[in-house]
Amino acid sequence: MIRYFLFSLLLMVSFTGNAHGDKPDTPHDDLSGNSTEPGHAVISFHRALKQQNQEKAKSLLAEDVVIFESGRIEKSAREYSSHHMLSDMKYLSKMKSELIFHQVGIQGDRAISMSVSNTKDEKGKSYKLMQTAALRKVDGRWIIYHLHWSNDR
Repeated sequence: MIRYFLFSLLLMVSFTGNAHGDKPDTPHDDLSGNSTEPGHAVISFHRALKQQNQEKAKSLLAEDVVIFESGRIEKSAREYSSHHMLSDMKYLSKMKSELIFHQVGIQGDRAISMSVSNTKDEKGKSYKLMQTAALRKVDGRWIIYHLHWSNDR
């Protein structure tokens, strides 16, 4: 676990070190993560949750996934799918969301995805949803082994 933490920290430092490029006026594509394979895996996971497709969502998670959300921790795909996944699916199926930032850094068979979405709930209340996802490539597929969700509510 320490190895994954150090990898994540190193990848985030490389993001911030290169975030502005060599020139101060270099344009920055805030949605560049959408065009990467790990980014596609994260987007597919969210789509599966929104469509309430538990089998597809679970297939994009590592068995040993660790999920941080609202001060809670879930330590496996089985724990998440048997507890919180169903309520996430029900909630997200009613949400309107627009991805406004998605960056992905890839280092070999590991990747970090960072995203922000403008989200509106069924009552019309708007907020930002932030996510960090750590992924690893296994048998040619990118799977999520860590998620951290927060919002500005």
